[in-house]
Amino acid sequence: MKEIIQGTLSVILGVIFGLFLMSLLFLHPQPESPHSYQTVSRQYDISQKQAITRSVNSAVRVVSMDMKVGSISSLSGTYFKFKDRYYVLTSAHGVLGAGCDSLMVFHFDEHQKCVKMVKLDRDTDYAIFEVEKMDTRTAIKIPKALANWKKSYNLLDKTYYTGYPNSIGPTTWTGNISGFTGDYLIIQTYAWSGASGSGVFDERGELIGIVMALDVGANEYGYQVLNNFVIVVPTWQIDFGSLLE
Repeated sequence: MKEIIQGTLSVILGVIFGLFLMSLLFLHPQPESPHSYQTVSRQYDISQKQAITRSVNSAVRVVSMDMKVGSISSLSGTYFKFKDRYYVLTSAHGVLGAGCDSLMVFHFDEHQKCVKMVKLDRDTDYAIFEVEKMDTRTAIKIPKALANWKKSYNLLDKTYYTGYPNSIGPTTWTGNISGFTGDYLIIQTYAWSGASGSGVFDERGELIGIVMALDVGANEYGYQVLNNFVIVVPTWQIDFGSLLE
């Protein structure tokens, strides 16, 4: 009888221990949004946390489709507000066609269609289009959030961007201003196809530009993509005045 009782107790304790392990594995409390300002490292000061927050909470994925030829393009973008209307800023080279047709914006389960193409500049490489208000995103305010030329474009200033490199994300990356080439900005960070159009922010949380492309280097073995040499369209190249038209 004693052995039966001990065996029963062992089974009960085993079940309790198993339930405890399951609670650790499956019932561990999680943040409402794993990719949110709530999870920013404590090592950053208040202004840097604000910059990261703006970057994370305004980032969207932009998908452009050409139904005639069956092609699809994935970009990143920045959701912003101007005079109580909502827009997305992204790169032009991934926009298939010239209008809003088959152009959509995503953030996890939420999506919005393009309402109106405001500006499509393929020479400078940026696009601005209007969307409906998004419930899961926080729009930055234009022109309030635009960078100050004298404060925001100094060598080795820290930068942040949130996007979808390799169509994975959103992921947030930090970098530094390395220099200028012509009318474009060079930052040292990581990027890949799909990150194009991501808004780049300075330490004050001001928008300094958008990711445009990677550079390509050559040596005796051939050509190689430099995925940490990122070319950025600075905000002074972007015609936000087109929002008034």
